[in-house]
Amino acid sequence: MSLPVHHTSNRYMVVNATALDRSGALSILKQFIDNIPPDKGQWLIFTPDNVELTSNKANVRLEPIIGVKPMHKRLKWDAIGLNKWIKQNNIDPVAAISLQNTGFHLEKKVPHFIYYHQPLPFFPNKWNPLKSNQRTFWFYKHIYPFFVNLFLKKDTQIFVQLDFIKEGFAKRFNHPKEKIGVYTPTVTPPQCSDKTKSSSLLSLIYPAMPHFYKNHKIIEDALKFSFRNMDVIFTTNSNKKPEKQDIRLKYIGVQPQEKIWEMYRKFDALLFPSYIETFGLPLLEAALTGMPIIASDLPYAREVLAGYEGVKFVKYDDPKAWAHAIDNLKKGKRYLPIDISKRPSWDALFNAIFKEIPKT
Repeated sequence: MSLPVHHTSNRYMVVNATALDRSGALSILKQFIDNIPPDKGQWLIFTPDNVELTSNKANVRLEPIIGVKPMHKRLKWDAIGLNKWIKQNNIDPVAAISLQNTGFHLEKKVPHFIYYHQPLPFFPNKWNPLKSNQRTFWFYKHIYPFFVNLFLKKDTQIFVQLDFIKEGFAKRFNHPKEKIGVYTPTVTPPQCSDKTKSSSLLSLIYPAMPHFYKNHKIIEDALKFSFRNMDVIFTTNSNKKPEKQDIRLKYIGVQPQEKIWEMYRKFDALLFPSYIETFGLPLLEAALTGMPIIASDLPYAREVLAGYEGVKFVKYDDPKAWAHAIDNLKKGKRYLPIDISKRPSWDALFNAIFKEIPKT
């Protein structure tokens, strides 16, 4: 079904995305905006005020909202502020779409959709709220589901990135599985301009933030069981004294995405020991270049890399197994890139939205 664009109409698909201002969440917002069909409906998107977003599509209207980032202010916006803004600006909503896990209130009865990408409630790990580095994770596992439930209805259509998240959401929130769709994020490898050759040493990369669940320590521990000469690249900064570091570990800090793609193409393997992920985008990125991968043997990684021959799955907490897998890597080895062309992505997601919107 095609919804015609009326530039003078006040009828909009209302999209709430005020909290998506960094990392993977911001990537979701940008992909959503980029993939909006230019000839279907009008879109009003509430965005974070601290990031610069643009769209050249005539049917997309971006509205930065100030001061709704703290949880209590976000809740007030979701429950009262958004609907008030809609009424004050004479907007006639035809759909309510949240890109940030939790729904929002609209007085008008319209189809509701939620893009859900918070995996912590579905992982078995236990967090201690008395420890500062675990408090946030405890909150998202035990308290955050309350906010998800606030505006969740049985007929709300849920969008997730993995079947693993679909199963977890259906069980945790008692939501009908037929109302949960799985859609793969867009990944487009850029053209590589770097002509330099890789090192003669085995070169490995782990592109990840320094969160403890990213599990950098297992790689550090694995090197104690491996005497192979290699360079292991972390895209973090070291917090250890030089004399206590393995000289094979190189800390290069956060890198632009173009640089990461260059390393995918010329390095010998991706290491990915993380034990908590919504999707694990570097896994897919590396597999699209045919790069060998050593990954945690967990559901998210197996699902992302389904059908890819170039991956070795290892227990995330076994340093000797990681050392063994690393020692078995071959310099310059490449595999047939993963094929994700048949996985439902943004086109299918937008079709699911249009399917639920009544014809006018």
